[in-house]
Amino acid sequence: MKYAIRSALPDDLPSVLLLLKECGLPFEDLSAGHLQHFQVLTSGESLVGCVGIEDRETDALLRSLVVSDSLRGNGWGLQLLRAIEDHAESIGISALYLLTTTAAPFFEELGYRRIERAGAPAAIQATNQFSLLCPASSTCLFKSISPSH
Repeated sequence: MKYAIRSALPDDLPSVLLLLKECGLPFEDLSAGHLQHFQVLTSGESLVGCVGIEDRETDALLRSLVVSDSLRGNGWGLQLLRAIEDHAESIGISALYLLTTTAAPFFEELGYRRIERAGAPAAIQATNQFSLLCPASSTCLFKSISPSH
């Protein structure tokens, strides 16, 4: 089977929403407009993974990193993460923030550091995912992706 990572298209929205819902990740606030900053993993015509950012000036909220159950453990999550980090840097993002209830060790192995939720910039805290959708028990992590940050 051939797999590819590419920029998301507006027509990918139903597949992205279904994948996030199936995997128990927040999806309620996503619209086609968000997909301009999403990367997707495809297998033929099927969308089997995704990741995105919500940009807020030079910071961004990393969100929706997911790979279909059948593909987990094969390095696709790491490849998606690298693709979105590269995209973020290319549009001038210098720092990424994220919330997770289950994947903190994965992100920490890749250079993300735990911070207090209150330590995230106000613009990040104001996103729907940060302020409404993710539980208070979520771990907040941060990574500088630009030497200037």
